[in-house]
Amino acid sequence: MATFTWTNWGKNQSFSAAQFATPETEEQAVETIRQGLQAGNRVRVAGSGHSFTPVVQTDSLLLDLSRLSGVLSVDQPRQQAVVAGGSSLASLGEPLWQHGLSIENQGDVDAQSIAGAVATGTKGSGIAYGSLSSRVTQLRVINGLGEVVDIDSSNESLLHAAQVSLGMLGPVLRIGFQLVPAYRLKEENVILPMSEVLRQWDYFLTHYRHFSFWWMPTARSAAMYRLGEVPADHCFVKLLREVPVGEYDRPEGEANQRTDRAYRIYPDGTTDAEFHELEYMVDAQDAREAVARMQHLMLKQFPDEISPLQVRWQKADSGYLSPQCGRNSTSLSVSGEIGRDYTPFLRAVDRTLQPLAARPHWGKLHFLDRQRAADLYPDYARFLEIRRQFDPDNRFLNPHLAALFS
Repeated sequence: MATFTWTNWGKNQSFSAAQFATPETEEQAVETIRQGLQAGNRVRVAGSGHSFTPVVQTDSLLLDLSRLSGVLSVDQPRQQAVVAGGSSLASLGEPLWQHGLSIENQGDVDAQSIAGAVATGTKGSGIAYGSLSSRVTQLRVINGLGEVVDIDSSNESLLHAAQVSLGMLGPVLRIGFQLVPAYRLKEENVILPMSEVLRQWDYFLTHYRHFSFWWMPTARSAAMYRLGEVPADHCFVKLLREVPVGEYDRPEGEANQRTDRAYRIYPDGTTDAEFHELEYMVDAQDAREAVARMQHLMLKQFPDEISPLQVRWQKADSGYLSPQCGRNSTSLSVSGEIGRDYTPFLRAVDRTLQPLAARPHWGKLHFLDRQRAADLYPDYARFLEIRRQFDPDNRFLNPHLAALFS
């Protein structure tokens, strides 16, 4: 172990940990964590650093579990698999495909560690499909007493607490997923005026597996996500259909019109860490109002902000800290332009969406405090109770998390 300075993907979070460890095996990870806990250390795990919040920060023991990687077991009849918590999302598509299986839904980035993506409630888009966390069937964690605990559906309360936990129940060694038969996706991405997106809104939601869009407040907005030339008040619309695998299993088509295995289509290359992102989820029934509120804010109050507005959908789930807990959701995200003071803009976004009971993506910038968190999540108190059981000495908290969940 050695003192280590850690910086995240977006370069807006950095800290020095007194100790840094990269266990080679699950057994080594358990022993390292137990030793750290016995020494009175606080423990956090660094995934791929894809969060913009200080969720990883620790001045004590920082773990890198990326060597605990790969598919550990597959149950084909039940369409389930168990994977190592340190696996990158990108590393799982091919081996699962070889077993005739796919992850049901993903986002547009696959660089995250699977444990980190699950812990922060990372998701994709599609009103009929939930987040990665919603498909978790079991987890193996090390609690604050140094005990290895296996969590599954035999105790639904524990499972719902662990599905989105921000690492507060302990480092995750293994995760089990409910999967689906392997499938391919076909892109039909288009550029449309905002008025046309509003007109076809319900059609897109009904007829495509995945529908999402970026609305451009200015002619310069598309450059932030490298979306090509998209005029102001137009949208880059991402439309994905599911197509049969069949005997033909080769990539085909050009950019925005590709057809390929699902795990190759989901990552779209739009995120290269040239921004700092905020993303809030509202009830899907409030989606049109939320978009209208955001358009008014950006055009009338912040006309110099070039960030696109990204809009996506997710199915309701039962994770206690999940942004989609108990409601089908629409996510709205904007980004702060690096090199500018974007805080006033993002705070205004927060105020604009707050009346719609907006919940944040835990890995992205937000302005929640403890009271707002308690008000927004129906099972907040139950989560706190379970967190205290798993971590009675608060070894898995840091200042950011303690302010919300201590």
